[in-house]
Order: sequence, then structure tokens, then C-alpha cells
Amino acid sequence: MEHTIKELAEAITNVHTKNLVASHVKELKFEEKHLTIYVDNAGPLHELETQEMDHHLQNGMEKVYGDISYELKLHKDETQHEREKEVPHNINQ
Repeated sequence: MEHTIKELAEAITNVHTKNLVASHVKELKFEEKHLTIYVDNAGPLHELETQEMDHHLQNGMEKVYGDISYELKLHKDETQHEREKEVPHNINQ
């Protein structure tokens, strides 16, 4: 796990939120006082977006980064699935 992700996960006190961050966050991208958190699939992404999880994430981020805004996004793997190579999913072709 990337050092910055591990640092954020350790700052979160709620066990479930900590495990979601440690297991499913793939990348953290900083821009000024804004953090984009990339999650590996939609299930954990939607779970982390709930009000309760937001509270735990905010508390963890405050401990590590101070006052910072954030957003959650789905991590896009640059590799293409074998089936997509055979049957392209572009409807505009």
C-alpha cells in the first residue's frame, strides 16, 4: 500500500472505514487544498460516500492534512479487458 494511503488509513479511528480505505483506495491525488481519492470499485466508493463514512474520513484527513476538501472517484485501470479488445463497446462506430 502506498505510504500516503497507509498514513490516511491509520489516522481514521472507525475500523470499517479504515479497512475500506486500506483495501480499496488505489490513489490519492493532491491539488492545492483539495484531495481526490480514487477507489477501485463502485461498492466501496458508494459506501465511503455515506454521511457516516464522510464523518470518519473528514476526521482522519484533518489529523493528517489539516483543513482540506476532498472528492471520491472511481479508479480507472488503464488496461483493457480481453473481451473489450475482441468486441469494442464504442456505439459510435
